[in-house]
Amino acid sequence: MDFIGQTTHAERLVGFLAAFGIVCYLFVRVLKAALSRPLSPDPWDEQISADLAEGNGTPICHRCLAPHDPLANFCTDCGAPVGKYTTLLPYPYLFAIGHTLRIGTSGTFRRTPLTIVGFIILSIAEYAVFAPIYWIRFLLNLSHERLSSPHDSGSPVEKS
Repeated sequence: MDFIGQTTHAERLVGFLAAFGIVCYLFVRVLKAALSRPLSPDPWDEQISADLAEGNGTPICHRCLAPHDPLANFCTDCGAPVGKYTTLLPYPYLFAIGHTLRIGTSGTFRRTPLTIVGFIILSIAEYAVFAPIYWIRFLLNLSHERLSSPHDSGSPVEKS
């Protein structure tokens, strides 16, 4: 009787434990290598670091880079949510989600598979009833040629 190719439960367990041990060892090595790397220097000088530490910096919009009031909830130029707690407050949260979904239908975002799937999942999570309507507008927008760059103020450039 030839037993080649047949393994017992104990042999499979030993093989699994060996593979698990190798994976754990490699994980620890990668983790140690990542933690032992020197930190990259700050991209700014000491004056800017001191201003940031004191809180003297002027906040800017993450979408259009326009300066705004530190207490503002939304950017006055592009409408993006910029407040510290805007997306946590129930009422302004609706406007923040609306702004994000409008970006998907206006065409002013970087079109990658991740962002496209993200807009579809967000529409399902937020507005399941109206998601098909949003998908139609979103897919129509994807089929049109992009008229403005993703870093514009949010309004598409009109054709002459």
